[in-house]
Amino acid sequence: MTEEQLPQEVTKHSFRQKVWDYLMKNELVNFPSNVYDRIPNFKGAAEAAQNLSQLEEFKQARVIKINPDKPQEPVRFLALEANKEILVPIPRLKSGLFLHITPAAGASKNDLRTLSKIHGLMTVGKPLDVDSKIKVDLVVLGSVCVSRDGYRLGKGKGFADLEFAMMMRMGAVTQDTLVITTVHDCQILDSLPSEIFKEYDVPVDIIVTPTQTIVVNPKLKKPSGIIWHMLSERRIKSMPVLQRLKEIEEKEGKVIVLKEEDSDVEAQKSYRNRSNYVKNKKRFKTRRNESNDNDSNEQGEKQVKTRLPRRRADNKVKSGNDNTMFFNETDEKTGNSEKNVQQRRKSSKPRPKSQVEFSLKLSNISPDARIRDLKNALLQRGIKPNEITWLGYRGICYLHFNKLRKSNTSPEQPIQVDSIMANLQQLRIGESTEDTNNFIIVEPAKPISRIEVTDVTSV
Repeated sequence: MTEEQLPQEVTKHSFRQKVWDYLMKNELVNFPSNVYDRIPNFKGAAEAAQNLSQLEEFKQARVIKINPDKPQEPVRFLALEANKEILVPIPRLKSGLFLHITPAAGASKNDLRTLSKIHGLMTVGKPLDVDSKIKVDLVVLGSVCVSRDGYRLGKGKGFADLEFAMMMRMGAVTQDTLVITTVHDCQILDSLPSEIFKEYDVPVDIIVTPTQTIVVNPKLKKPSGIIWHMLSERRIKSMPVLQRLKEIEEKEGKVIVLKEEDSDVEAQKSYRNRSNYVKNKKRFKTRRNESNDNDSNEQGEKQVKTRLPRRRADNKVKSGNDNTMFFNETDEKTGNSEKNVQQRRKSSKPRPKSQVEFSLKLSNISPDARIRDLKNALLQRGIKPNEITWLGYRGICYLHFNKLRKSNTSPEQPIQVDSIMANLQQLRIGESTEDTNNFIIVEPAKPISRIEVTDVTSV
């Protein structure tokens, strides 16, 4: 990115937002296409991975720690294809630290490609805890943006920094362990202000893109371990592995002082789609200013304006203060009457909704899940509820079905309740689909009054 494209404010989030906006505007991302609050799955990720695999540092490595994000999936595949062991962090560090994956002898390329995906990693990977004596030869991270002098910005949750700090505490890595990132060329900035980075931020030593490889020289210093005074009690309790490390160090006689104020990086405000919000806000402000200018009277007299009634597609307008209909000149010439309009309005009333006869309650839904994730998952499993009550902020939702009958009565009738429940087993949605311990719980429920019901055909 050029100097003109850099943000005016100097914060980590401002640089992330600028890069996210640029990637979206120029269509430089693959699925998932919404890059906000994510490590972008940039176009050319496979080419960048191929370039990384040609580095001597990659060829010599035996054990490689690789992040679980989508753009690094090709790196995981190439590492497994080269018969290397890989470590992948357990999502959000909720149930441990790493999964250890070793390719099976004689595995085909298709098998390795499946293994390199999140589902394959979670199925085959063996958990490694903080007492493991494993040595990591190379660390591969995803990034939102990096500078040519080695500063790196992730998605802002702090997990990569914590993982590296814990590996330091375990003795799995040292200051000499190389850290490599794969990014799109537009994610590289000439420089990032050093004052926005803290002692826990992990820098990179090598930057690989689809077109170039940049070796940082001189290298920046890496974190030497866990910096406890930068972590809150809530942050530690949310990660059992971090709690265990704290207990280990306290038993060793170390006095640990935590941060008093709970303001860890992962609790900061989401910036997803912030550019659209700013754009709409500016558009509204411009329209409001134009309206104020038009309201001024050239002769200096006060002028009162009333809002014009909204014009309908059939050249009729609806009054803003009652339900009566009136017509413009075209209607008068054609001889339309108010009676005819009222008849048309009655005939266009929506059909009443069918009565809900059976509902299912889905609970244990991840807070990052969205209703579109649920709809996509249901579509893949061939489940078509008539309505959905979405209460994702409470971790639950309800699926409503109309007139469920036995499946042998007619091929056009809805399938049986038991079949639906069986088909919903081992369902996960949202970013936490990577977490094998986060299956959605399915149970029958009485039909409830809708708080927020969405039509299943809407997005």
